[in-house]
Amino acid sequence: MKRTIYLDWLRILAALAVVTIHVSAGVVNDDAQTYESPWMAGNFFESISRWAVPMFVMISGALMLSSKKKIRTSVFLKTKMAKILIPLVTFSVIYYANEVRKGEFTYTFSDFIERLATDDIMYHLWFLYMIAGLYLITPLLKILIQHAKRKDIEYFILLWLFASVISKTLEYFLGYSFKIELFFVTQYVGYFVLGYYLFTYDFQAKWRVLLYIGGIAGWATTFFMTYHESVKLDEPLEHYWYDEHSPNVLLVAAALFMLFKSTKLGETKLPWIGNVISQTSFGIYLIHVLVMQTLYEKFDFVWFDLHPVIGIPYKVALVVTISTILVFAIKKVPILCKMIP
Repeated sequence: MKRTIYLDWLRILAALAVVTIHVSAGVVNDDAQTYESPWMAGNFFESISRWAVPMFVMISGALMLSSKKKIRTSVFLKTKMAKILIPLVTFSVIYYANEVRKGEFTYTFSDFIERLATDDIMYHLWFLYMIAGLYLITPLLKILIQHAKRKDIEYFILLWLFASVISKTLEYFLGYSFKIELFFVTQYVGYFVLGYYLFTYDFQAKWRVLLYIGGIAGWATTFFMTYHESVKLDEPLEHYWYDEHSPNVLLVAAALFMLFKSTKLGETKLPWIGNVISQTSFGIYLIHVLVMQTLYEKFDFVWFDLHPVIGIPYKVALVVTISTILVFAIKKVPILCKMIP
């Protein structure tokens, strides 16, 4: 399939946003800084980045569900699942060994297997478990997509909005929501199909503008409601407004996708560093937490304790630079390259 430049741009931005989320997390979860200027800075950077994982899922859905290539289910699963399972097992071993070294885990083989099976080794590896599930249902989902009209896909997305977005919002505000069994259209499968929908179909200018306004409103809601609700509850952080299935985060993710698809932003030629980050984005996701931990533990002379307004962008740039170099080097080594497809 011919490369689509705007998807590369979105992949680059999503990789940067994921690192920003994890760097900022140490600020917004810190009791001592709650609601003071450092916390507000952390909340700002978190709020402009929470769309990152939905965007990765949308890009995957856009590419995989739109592919016209005929391939047997067994071959599809063998090739795609290998690209997830090999990195999952490899990096699980790496992160587990590092936690054992630090004394956080006590090694036994059964403990490793249990943690691997239950996604209990490192917090960011949950993404691989989720995307593996989406890959497993993709052959079936493609049958639906290939025979669906635009209105059918819109109906799917509406059901998903109710099951995974509106229901959670009702639960948050009212303490309950309507219980209907809609497991087929819940969680990240909605973003998977939404990515295909936005990628495939054209939209009138009025709908695009409305979505852009929604995206701005979504970011503002993420920032101000997180602050407001955290103060009201007198806790370091109210997490709901950061959730990937909150309406505000959904609006930001969809608006960004549309913005890069429909404007000249998405037509701009990638600089060489953009190409490198785009090609290594999955590896950056896998390795950046290890880079962060190592810098914090062993190289604190470069992990300056700066005010988050400056410190967060600095640390993101540092972590992304080191992660990109490491991934680029790993991908050049014949055996090690299997770690990061």
